[in-house]
Amino acid sequence: MTAMFASLKNRLVRAIPVDPENGQDSWMLQISFEPENILVVADAKEAVPRFVHRRSLECFPSDACITAVVGSMLDMPVRLEVIEGKELELDTSVYQGLRKMPVDIFDNVYLDQVEPEALILVVDVRNFSNFLCNNREEDVFALIKDFTSNFLSCVNQFAFGCSYYKLMGDGAIIIWDDTNEKNVQEALQVFDTYCDFVNEELFTPYEGLGFAGALVSDKVFKYEISAEISQLKYRDYIGYGINLACRMQALAKKDELVINHKLASTGLVPYRSVKTKKASHELHLLKGLKEEDRQDILYYKT
Repeated sequence: MTAMFASLKNRLVRAIPVDPENGQDSWMLQISFEPENILVVADAKEAVPRFVHRRSLECFPSDACITAVVGSMLDMPVRLEVIEGKELELDTSVYQGLRKMPVDIFDNVYLDQVEPEALILVVDVRNFSNFLCNNREEDVFALIKDFTSNFLSCVNQFAFGCSYYKLMGDGAIIIWDDTNEKNVQEALQVFDTYCDFVNEELFTPYEGLGFAGALVSDKVFKYEISAEISQLKYRDYIGYGINLACRMQALAKKDELVINHKLASTGLVPYRSVKTKKASHELHLLKGLKEEDRQDILYYKT
């Protein structure tokens, strides 16, 4: 499987010409990203960069894609090697990224926040249990590492406005503190982009695997606690919105995204309604749902 783009993001790398006969020396480069999926490649050999290239990516940001784009910037095919031992300073964007993760640097400030209109995306791999039972251990490790690393890259590229994300085994949860047009579009772009990626590349060797999820709008509670000995702070979310998203994602089959009525009422997501005896039965098997969320199943319509 192709190496993850996550291994190259915000790293110092050496770009080495594929053809050693051309006489070109290698380049030391810094690779980073700007909003709107803009790849930034800068000369890192000198204190003042001799060049800075910016390119809007049209491909999923895997290492193969990044390598090809860097090669086009340098006008020759190259291979990229991460320069070990070269650490980049944590800038503002890195600290902002830490604020979105379950573990943060201890700062003695604790938040208790209620977000009445939060947007929650929960995604999961379909048929992963069967995959675990029927494949070699090395294949399991390879797939789950590929899946989670690439998914986090996708979140970092497209979910700029999210406030929190967490891996959950073969799935993940991403939360935005408000339901608005920008945040909904980010959530749908994450789902659509990653759905295409796993179907076209990641899951192709394994028949039966699929990607699905739920996107809901509802109330959540954000809280933080400290572990002072380790100098770390932990944060998490609870609430009906979390419960609803985690339960409703079970209704989605491969390539499907289920939404709730509150989100549908905003008009921000195209959807189709399924109201059958089977759908009604599946909804009533789910615990802890409000009556309004048991009426029918709403599927995101791409």
